[in-house]
Amino acid sequence: MVAIFVLRFCLIAGIAYFIFYVWKRKEFIHLKLNQKQPDFIQLKTELLYSAITLLIYSISFYLLIYWYQKGYTQIYFKIGTFGYAYFFLSILMMVLIHDAYFYWSHKLMHQLPFLFRFHKIHHFSHNPNPWSAFSFHPVEAIISLGIMPIILFTLPVHPYALIVFSTVVVVYNVYIHLGYNIKFLFMGSALRNTAQNHDLHHRVSKYNYGLYFSFWDRIMKTYK
Repeated sequence: MVAIFVLRFCLIAGIAYFIFYVWKRKEFIHLKLNQKQPDFIQLKTELLYSAITLLIYSISFYLLIYWYQKGYTQIYFKIGTFGYAYFFLSILMMVLIHDAYFYWSHKLMHQLPFLFRFHKIHHFSHNPNPWSAFSFHPVEAIISLGIMPIILFTLPVHPYALIVFSTVVVVYNVYIHLGYNIKFLFMGSALRNTAQNHDLHHRVSKYNYGLYFSFWDRIMKTYK
């Protein structure tokens, strides 16, 4: 499982980094939110903490199996049990639940000093780039996993829906840490979160706590 988690992240983050920071760097430089390139020390730190985070995520997979074997989860294996409409709806519900969890846990990590001491590792990425996405202190990595029992214990989910959801998590995390104001990506509602929003969060940490959307920030007046 470690290899699968690492490979997926490296493919998504690596492709994004190669396109925007190597191959098309000069072509897209006018869209770079921070004109400086991330330095070697930052990149080395991000890769180290990302490796630890991915290891923790991989180990948690075996906890998921344990919960399933004990009958604690709502996992089902036949799509026909709830139908295809619910299959796709469950992915959307997981995204919405995760967005709420991310906003409030993220905000608490900024407001509570004993939690911010761990979260500040992520803010070492003062110049966000794709490798910043999962650069977490191990404590923050564990906090981020708190969404899984909430979903698994309360929501009927198919394993394939979980795979799609977990891939969406990686893709969107890489996108908001891209470091480029690429507005044609993820076109849609003005309520979606963007790389520009999150880049501002890394610079002025009292704003823009959301992950996928900005409506929690707008409701709680932390949007900028």
